Amino acid sequence: MKYVFSKLFQRASFQPSAALVFYTDTVVLVQAKTEHFIVDRMGVSNVSDWSDAARNLITQYQLSGTDLKLVLGHGLYQSLVIDKPEVGIDELSTALPFLVKDLVNESPSELVADGFPATAKDRLQVFVASKQLITQVVLACHDCGCRVSDITTEDIAWSRFSDPNRSQLILHADVDGNLQLTAFNEQMLCFQRQLRGFSLPLFDRQALDGGSFQLDNLALELQRSLDFISAQLRNNPISQLIISCDNEDNQALAEELNKRLNINVEAIEEVDPLLDTNAARLGWAALQRPKNAIINLYSDNLLPTKQWMTLTNIVASWVALIAIFAMWAGWNAWQNTIEQKKLATQSSLLSAEQQKLDHARVQVAALLSDPLKENQAHELEKEIAAKRATLKVIEEHDDSLKVGYAGLLQQLADAASSDISVQQIYVSGTSMDLSGLARNPDAVPRWVGAFKTYPSLAERRFQMMSLGRNDKNVVIFQLQAERKSIKGSEQ
Repeated sequence: MKYVFSKLFQRASFQPSAALVFYTDTVVLVQAKTEHFIVDRMGVSNVSDWSDAARNLITQYQLSGTDLKLVLGHGLYQSLVIDKPEVGIDELSTALPFLVKDLVNESPSELVADGFPATAKDRLQVFVASKQLITQVVLACHDCGCRVSDITTEDIAWSRFSDPNRSQLILHADVDGNLQLTAFNEQMLCFQRQLRGFSLPLFDRQALDGGSFQLDNLALELQRSLDFISAQLRNNPISQLIISCDNEDNQALAEELNKRLNINVEAIEEVDPLLDTNAARLGWAALQRPKNAIINLYSDNLLPTKQWMTLTNIVASWVALIAIFAMWAGWNAWQNTIEQKKLATQSSLLSAEQQKLDHARVQVAALLSDPLKENQAHELEKEIAAKRATLKVIEEHDDSLKVGYAGLLQQLADAASSDISVQQIYVSGTSMDLSGLARNPDAVPRWVGAFKTYPSLAERRFQMMSLGRNDKNVVIFQLQAERKSIKGSEQ
């Protein structure tokens, strides 16, 4: 429910047009305009001043309503390689702080992390940062009317300057920073290293030797890194070195390193004249990141959950509901009054019309009344009643009359007994009388008892049985069926 309300009241007009790049001593803004870029920076004494610097830059350039993307510079995150866990992609960002807890000093609850499969098999490249620092910046941007949608790291941002079809090495250094070496295989980070013991600028034309001794040492370190990376990327070895160092003649440095290395070395290509520092370049790279880019340290739980069920909100909701119901009740009462008036008017009209109709019926009845026709109607009703009574008697008559007595006589023949001689049969409706001779008196009941196995005979009932002897001393019998009177047969 909280998620639904937060989405309901969330701004819908954010546009990804600005990026903030954070270093330990500087916050850099890069804003994309229609035909140019705006680049500005604000110095900070420590990372706790990031929030104030972000607010000042957002306010100064009126970025309220802007979708911001953030980049963390070197030293503000940790890069780790761990064994690939058996965790789904959706659960990876939640599980990673616990998987790297033994490799960092902070507890899992104080970390934000994300990762992707490393070049090495069954390994995972993980980036970890302080949740507290990121949360402060996200809240500061949110309070200024902006929404943070993407947080990446410097190593990942440099991938935008590599070729998607090649393996390349980028040598870069920020102002007052150390030399960093980052390798990409088809824009996928596969190696990063910090080169120590070198002072900037690397190439100085005014020096006696032009800095050749330092360049020789740099070329040696670069060659070692190239050999190590090439051993890992056998199918697609490093084919180019890109130079991007602040306060450095990148073109001249690339020419000198071309003389010392067996791969192509070029200075970084400038996207815009205003993007003349690594911080500005990283801000531009952040703006180019797609929504589904790898390594996004931002998640919605960095923002505090909006508490809608507060006492103030509840009271305001009840007041609003009461006001709505009061207006609804008043409107219904007003509508009811109008409808009652309409109903009263219609009822009066209906009563008047009903009176007119009754009067018209009386007049029509007087005009149509005819004694002769009434007598004929009574006679017809009596005739119809008599016919209905006759039909009723017919319907109650035995159905056996409709089909004849062939079946009855056939079953009577089947039930014949050697002890019985039938001399007379009388059948009418459901009644059947039998008379004849019998070998002995007991033969008659036995013969009648056999009728139950024959459907037509089983339905017959006898009211009286008489036994006697004739003048020849032969047993005679008579079975008389039960008689039923039919009411109404005389009508």
